[in-house]
Order: sequence, then structure tokens, then C-alpha cells
Amino acid sequence: MKHIFLTISLFLSTIFYVQAQGGRGGRSPQNQNRQPRVESERKEVKASDLAGIFYYDVKSTLKKVKIKDDDIKVKVSNALKKYNTKIKEISFLNSDKFKGINVLMKSLRENRTSNNGKANKNSDLRKKIGEVIRPIGKEIRAHEMVLNETLEGILTQKQIKKWLKYQKKEKDKLKPQRQERNKNRQQPQNQNRQRRY
Repeated sequence: MKHIFLTISLFLSTIFYVQAQGGRGGRSPQNQNRQPRVESERKEVKASDLAGIFYYDVKSTLKKVKIKDDDIKVKVSNALKKYNTKIKEISFLNSDKFKGINVLMKSLRENRTSNNGKANKNSDLRKKIGEVIRPIGKEIRAHEMVLNETLEGILTQKQIKKWLKYQKKEKDKLKPQRQERNKNRQQPQNQNRQRRY
């Protein structure tokens, strides 16, 4: 009986010790706040993401929109493949521009970390990026409108709603997500508060 009690108390004390350390080698809230920021900074935004370049996975799209009729599946698949082909052409034709913008964005990130009165330079870089990205994004949106009009002629009203919801979700994945970074910063603080009680 003493052995069981000793084993349980040793196990519990080990768990409490590991939780107090937070699995990060220290109790300092500053160390815990720094790690999520580093992870969020590693997610670099690409120029192609800013322009809105992405491709639909035909099989998963058909599942998400819940298309069961074989004739409609073929028509939707063809429309999606045609859209993907157009976007691949745009991506290929603008690949050099995207590489240049990625270099500019890297420069912007570096300037942001060592911002010694370089606000004018940063705004100039942002303008250059916008001047290149806007026309590409406009061309992509034009193909998106053609795709949506094509699908409206094929799908039911219910399926169109599912399609537009799915499309918005896919497009939102491309947007830079600053909110996650703030959530990650707040989360360790809340965990520390719970541990203190």
C-alpha cells in the first residue's frame, strides 16, 4: 500500500513540476511570449498569395459543394480545370514579378525590424508592390467571376451558396493572419494565470 501511495505521489509531483516549467525550460512569462511570435514570423507572405493565386482541388471541391449527379460533376470539374489552367498561366507569366516582389517584401520585413526612420522607404516599397499586384489580382478576379457565372448556370441555388462559402474560405487562407499572432501572445499569459491558482 505504501508503494502505491509513494508511486502516485511521485507521479503527481512530476506532472506538477513539468506543468510549472511549461515544457520550455523556464518559468519566465517573457520566454513563453517570445516563442509564439517567432513561429508566426516564420509564416512569410508570398507575392502570389497577395495576388490571389491558388488552385481548386477538383475532388475536394465536388465533395464540399455536395454534387452527386455525374453530369453536373463533369461540368463543374471542367469549369474548375479551365479556371486552374488560366491561373497557372497568370502565375507563369508573372513569376519574375513575383520573385521581385518577394525580394521587396523581404526588404520590408528587414526594415521593419531595424526601423531607423525608414518610413518613407517602406511606403515607397509598398506602393511598388501594390502597383505590380493590383493588375494581376484584377485579372484573377475576372477569371473568378467567369467561373462563378459558369457554375451558377450549372448548380442549384443551395449548391451555389455552398460553393461561394467554400470559395471564400479558400481565399481567406491566403490572407496574412495577424490575429493568430495576438492570440498566441495572450494564450500563454492565460495559462500562467491558471497555474498560479
